[in-house]
Amino acid sequence: MKSKILTLALTMFAAAAVLACEKTPDNGDKQDPGTEIPSDEDPDTGESDDDGQANTILAGTFNIRYYNTGDGSNSWENRRDAVMDFINTSSADIMAMQEVCQIPGQYITAGLDDKYGWFEMDRNTGNSILDNSSSEGVFLIWNQDRFSLKNKGYFWLADPWNQFPALNEDGTYSSWNSALPRLALWLELEDTENPGQMVYFVGTHYDHYSSRAKTGSSNLIISRIREIAGITDIKNADVAVFVAGDFNTEYDAVELAAMRNAMYDARTTSPKTSTTQVTFNNFGGDGQTIIDHIFYGGNIEAEAYEVITGSYGVPYISDHYPVLFRCSYK
Repeated sequence: MKSKILTLALTMFAAAAVLACEKTPDNGDKQDPGTEIPSDEDPDTGESDDDGQANTILAGTFNIRYYNTGDGSNSWENRRDAVMDFINTSSADIMAMQEVCQIPGQYITAGLDDKYGWFEMDRNTGNSILDNSSSEGVFLIWNQDRFSLKNKGYFWLADPWNQFPALNEDGTYSSWNSALPRLALWLELEDTENPGQMVYFVGTHYDHYSSRAKTGSSNLIISRIREIAGITDIKNADVAVFVAGDFNTEYDAVELAAMRNAMYDARTTSPKTSTTQVTFNNFGGDGQTIIDHIFYGGNIEAEAYEVITGSYGVPYISDHYPVLFRCSYK
């Protein structure tokens, strides 16, 4: 009887998510505030170090919260200017966003600084978020003044990864029994400030329900990075590699073992960091936790990790705080 009830609940949940572009809250404990990403300005002269900027990369991840008309004072219309303020003033070189629906997606693309290019996809159709009002997806941006796009693509967080996840009789997806279809988007970039230096960036959003899906997603992402970049040892490769997103689980969970083994965790390895600051804030409610992560590898070293807790003029710019990671080439 319990299994039938769970199956029915999952089916209803998946259907509601498709229609309402929704996501269930994550659980955890409230923690301490973050720290500040250091700038490239000379503390004495106030002048920027151009050479330092050319040698550093600022990567980010930000779950902007799905378009939910029931969010009241935290609705998209009340947060959208703050979201755009953060995106355009953060000066991130590369960033992954999650839960981007059609209306927010159109607002973001219209308001993005001209330097940014973007690549996005709806998780329910495999088509553009901007053309589909039924769901949400992953949205990547990168600084075109800094990086030249060489290739891009996506894969489903499912088995097999190269086709839309099959719907099971119980309402879950693929053999991993994901509550919802999930995907990862990737970019292959050349750093024009450092000709020949390749950068690979993967943005993703893990399933919130299935442990099997989370474990499978970690193994798959590592496997796909090795294939796409043509490398075996990600930690010691001569390219820069980033995986950023909402993983719907704490970094030390068994489901992320493959990520931790093959790559480094920005939060725990950065010299300047806050290891306990939550990333999922639930608009100040219960269940706050650390589920948004940035993993990295290759010929870069960590400098600073920051969870951005500033208000930008509203109590919360999302139910997640943005995360920024600064690193430099070795």
